[in-house]
Amino acid sequence: MEAIALFENAIIWLRENYATFQFFVERDVVWTLQKYLISQIKEQNLPYRVFNDFPILPGSRRSLCTDLAILNVNGSVEVAAELKYEPSHNRSDIWPTKFGPTVVFWSSDGVGKDIGRIKEFVTQEKTKVAYSVFIDENGFFSHKPPHPDSQWIHWDTSDASLHHVSILWSQVSVQITSKRKYENLSESKTEQNHEHL
Repeated sequence: MEAIALFENAIIWLRENYATFQFFVERDVVWTLQKYLISQIKEQNLPYRVFNDFPILPGSRRSLCTDLAILNVNGSVEVAAELKYEPSHNRSDIWPTKFGPTVVFWSSDGVGKDIGRIKEFVTQEKTKVAYSVFIDENGFFSHKPPHPDSQWIHWDTSDASLHHVSILWSQVSVQITSKRKYENLSESKTEQNHEHL
């Protein structure tokens, strides 16, 4: 299995099981995906390793890190992923002031910045493919037009309290003109969704 398929299957697994989780912060999502990826690598005897907060670009004071990195046996990054998470604002288990008014920022200092960073990861040849995945747990942001080179994908969950979960999905690869379909990431399409990334 290629690292791309490994990561995308993890996102599909997350969608299918989302209602069984109780995330509070971004790190919960990253940890959940990292644990699942490690389990799949072990079960399938795949030649990969997975790291959180992996240094991928040089910085002025410290290296810039990616939330998740899948490395091959040579230590090269096959997949880099940036993740963001906005909990449902209707949840009673998160104190309202934590939202203030939101957990994440939308524009160039938040979600938009992640999309820009994954492009940089690829153009500087630090990885073959990079993803930005923003989980918007109850659609606070999903009414906004997607950032360039991204799309909204809406997930159905069995947990009525979540109403709906949307992800803003962006992928950049070395072969950026070779775009792939993501029907399995979404059980329902909307006018905002595109057939291809």
